Amino acid sequence: MLEIGSQAKSAPSAYIRDADTGNFEELVVTASLKNPVLVDFWAPWCGPCKQMMPSIEKVVTEAAGAVTLVKINVEKYPEMAELFRVQSVPTVYAFYQGQPVDGFTGAKAEKDLRAFVDKLIKAHGAAANDATAGMPDPQLVAKIMTAAQTHFKAGNYTDAMAQYSTALDYDEKNMDALAGIGWCFVAEKDHESFKAFVGEMTDEQKAYARIKGLDMLLKKGAEAEALDTAEALQAKLEKNPKDHQARYDLALRQLSALDLEGAIDSIVELTRRDREWQEQKARKLLLELFEALGNDHPLTSQGRRRLSAVLFS
Repeated sequence: MLEIGSQAKSAPSAYIRDADTGNFEELVVTASLKNPVLVDFWAPWCGPCKQMMPSIEKVVTEAAGAVTLVKINVEKYPEMAELFRVQSVPTVYAFYQGQPVDGFTGAKAEKDLRAFVDKLIKAHGAAANDATAGMPDPQLVAKIMTAAQTHFKAGNYTDAMAQYSTALDYDEKNMDALAGIGWCFVAEKDHESFKAFVGEMTDEQKAYARIKGLDMLLKKGAEAEALDTAEALQAKLEKNPKDHQARYDLALRQLSALDLEGAIDSIVELTRRDREWQEQKARKLLLELFEALGNDHPLTSQGRRRLSAVLFS
């Protein structure tokens, strides 16, 4: 039993967790997609916090999973308090579908906490939403996807993948989120994960435009397996820079290694040297790659500018 004046500790309950900057996304944002989550901002020096802690833990434990409690020590993680504009403790926010929907500041008695939790469950709990269970919230999914794409364009692929995964947790049929994970593997040049990820996709999924691009890269990689190694092809080009077949094969090898920027360099250089080679085979491969990447991928706009500079110089 927690005594008044001692340091607040988590009760032995599966429904109560301590959060930090690393697990907040999982414990609050993702978890609240299914059921409400209470976030209790507290501090060890705060008497009202420690007075209320046993009561809020008791009420949440009795709810048996209909609502969970996440505790944030603002003394250890002041940046999280600042992020949510917490002016005093205790402050409790109720999250549902990734966003705060209710809250209060100051300690509450057990009966008031129970009324607050009951109201929250009735408004946002699974039982209150049976009619729409499993139906994605378009606004929430759009917000998550925007965050994922922002991270991707900034080169923060781990964060982007986490957001794409969160979108899939909420809407397992979101093909853009599924494709986004695949493109994160490509950006990180994680060939083994990429190959396994795309290899497990169904034909129906591979028919989707952005996933079709991933499948294209996988197939080009398979074609490259029969070619000379990238090192051997580089050696050929050092001896004979006009060996267009070696340069084309090198581009395929680079695609196989998920070195898309290197492949674009090779194809653009081949086009510069002989744009009509084998009926514009290099240019056609580059356009195929742009289609696979999609217009929103940073390399597409860069590559198109470089190709235009070669074609119209």
